[in-house]
Amino acid sequence: MPIQRFFFLLLIHLILMGCTGLRYVDVTSTNQNSRINYVVIHATSGDFAESLRLLSTPTPNPVSSHYLVPYAGDPTYTLDNIQIHRLVPEGRRAWHAGISQWAEETSLNDRSIGIEVVNEFKCRDLIVKDLSVDQSIELDCDFPIYPKPQVEIITVLLNEILQRYPEIDPIDIVGHADIAPSRKSDPGPQFPWEELYKRGIGAWYDSDTATTYLHQFKNRPVSISEIQCALSSYGYPIEVTGEQDIQSKFAFRAFQLHFRPSNYSGLVDNETAAILYALNQKYDRRPSSEFCKN
Repeated sequence: MPIQRFFFLLLIHLILMGCTGLRYVDVTSTNQNSRINYVVIHATSGDFAESLRLLSTPTPNPVSSHYLVPYAGDPTYTLDNIQIHRLVPEGRRAWHAGISQWAEETSLNDRSIGIEVVNEFKCRDLIVKDLSVDQSIELDCDFPIYPKPQVEIITVLLNEILQRYPEIDPIDIVGHADIAPSRKSDPGPQFPWEELYKRGIGAWYDSDTATTYLHQFKNRPVSISEIQCALSSYGYPIEVTGEQDIQSKFAFRAFQLHFRPSNYSGLVDNETAAILYALNQKYDRRPSSEFCKN
């Protein structure tokens, strides 16, 4: 073979090797899991057009979510039917949770899928003062209902997410208020958590168990420390102080917005305690000394 042809063929071979890159041996390890462990539901507080702009274009305070769910009655939404807008691939981090905590996990952007639901709730500025023990947190908000077609498509979306990530626990499908109770109140008391539970999505308590606890607590009320510990064990960010202080009221307000939306004063009462203990029993969230340092 002429020497020129040999070097030509060698050059072609080296070029082809460079194009194909490294070769790998694939051995699937059993020691792994998904990076996605949580779903966080938000409400936009604005209409569809403004929400899409804020979530998908540069702003001074950039935010995003994986999905945006409109509703048909929004005058800024011009499509004939409700279509979910996918803004960030599920495998990438969206900037939706901010400073957040759920159980032992902080910075939930790293481990969650964020769903923004178009709902034009309005809250006036909340001025937090040193409230007395028996004084509730006044939440001056208007919370519109979530239209049925919007709830239907949210249900489909959540079911598809759970099919992709079956390891997501029911208690880890949460609202923005649940993971950031001192800052957020969305998706608000109108969000249909109980209806979603009846469709196999998320967590809810058993009424009979809650009633049993309610009768028990009427005879022996739980202490503030005990119920703060129980709330922390369920997942809410709360410090066990033994007092109905500001941080405690915000945490219990978030819990009530989710599980007792008829009254979300933030004050601890027997009904709130009964619902919480029923949830902890159902989902095996036992108090831990790690959560309940006092």
